[in-house]
Amino acid sequence: MASNTTPVINDNHPDPLGLLMQKAQGGDAVAYRTLLNTVTPLIKSYLRTRLFSRGHIDDIAQEILLAIHAVRHTYNPEQPFKNWMYGISRHKAIDYMRKATRQNANETNDVEFETFMADGANNPEEALETKQLRACLEKLPDKQRKILLLTKVEGFSMAEAGKQLGMTESAAKVAAHRAYKKLKETLIDDGY
Repeated sequence: MASNTTPVINDNHPDPLGLLMQKAQGGDAVAYRTLLNTVTPLIKSYLRTRLFSRGHIDDIAQEILLAIHAVRHTYNPEQPFKNWMYGISRHKAIDYMRKATRQNANETNDVEFETFMADGANNPEEALETKQLRACLEKLPDKQRKILLLTKVEGFSMAEAGKQLGMTESAAKVAAHRAYKKLKETLIDDGY
């Protein structure tokens, strides 16, 4: 096989992507290019099922591919390649969202919130409900609003959200409970 041709993925191999990575670890540039071209849509699909903001997928996928490149020597051929790849993907996605949260620590992340609520954007009734919910969220104290956004919009666990806000997991749970209660009261008081 010439070095500029694309190798065919061996679907009969128990781990065809792992086989490509083994070849790449051995210096096969064509196998490495084929591997990266094959895993890119898998990574983007993985991110689409886990992130609320579709606009971030390309950026995070690029970071994941760079991380795979940087740590390709750590891949163990005795382990399934996809498990290794998705582990890196998960960590990079979490890192990316934490970075975005830190950058927006003093304001509501409108892009994430809008994307989270976008499913109803074409339905005027749902768009009104979204607007009402957003208005009620804005009335919450800062930490309560942030705990709801971190856990319900960005998908952080209570422990992760608490860490982001400088709280213990228990304190985060209490803050979330208070936020739910306050949000409910605000919705009722505002006639929603």
